[in-house]
Amino acid sequence: MRYELEWGSGHIRSIQDLTPTIRQFEIVPADGARPYSAGSHINVSVLIGVQQDFRSYSLVGEHATDGAYRIAVRRQDDGRGGSRYMGSLKPGARILLTQPQNFFELSMGTPRYLLVAGGIGITPMVGMAHRLAGFGASFRMLYAAHSRDELAFADELKYRLRDRLKIGIAAEGTRLDLEAEFSSLPTDAEVYLCGPLRMLDAARKIWQQLARPPAALRFETFGSSGRFARQSFEVEVRDLGRRVAVAEN
Repeated sequence: MRYELEWGSGHIRSIQDLTPTIRQFEIVPADGARPYSAGSHINVSVLIGVQQDFRSYSLVGEHATDGAYRIAVRRQDDGRGGSRYMGSLKPGARILLTQPQNFFELSMGTPRYLLVAGGIGITPMVGMAHRLAGFGASFRMLYAAHSRDELAFADELKYRLRDRLKIGIAAEGTRLDLEAEFSSLPTDAEVYLCGPLRMLDAARKIWQQLARPPAALRFETFGSSGRFARQSFEVEVRDLGRRVAVAEN
């Protein structure tokens, strides 16, 4: 696991709309794409208004494709601005990015796995599913989305996983039953989960109620976006008699 950030330049080779709100970017680093393990991410420099910032995006797949990293970004109109900036870019655009890091590494050798993805949380799960399938591991994947047209990478996963993939569509009333799924797992199984915070909170609560080992529920989140709507607020420092307004950005 690496914590230092190594920034370098790159360019966007291609852009593809995967769903009405999810767009895939192929990014070619100037110094070449490095090998990475399933669950890895890169940081990308973004411009929010006039301020430079960065966002973390999971890498799709097990390895770079023809020297390019693949990321998928979901447009969030009420987000912090990163997806809007990414949506403004065109093929050929120059960007700054870090080398891959992995804080969500897949542990090999576990008797059984369950992968759980919600919405854009599918991005790290694609590589994990391919890796587990390649090793002949015992695993299943659950994939939840609001509507069927928001299922990014669904065709690729259906082809590779077949009956090991279970899809839940909220708009069609086929929500995933995490309590039933977790209850059916053997005691030595591991769960890898990436999705909205509401899904994560529900999963952790169910996992705890079932008295499952905490270390066997592994998840990734890039901050708290999604729990609260973006809005301005005030901070009061009573000892100093000061109130500070914090803008929504």
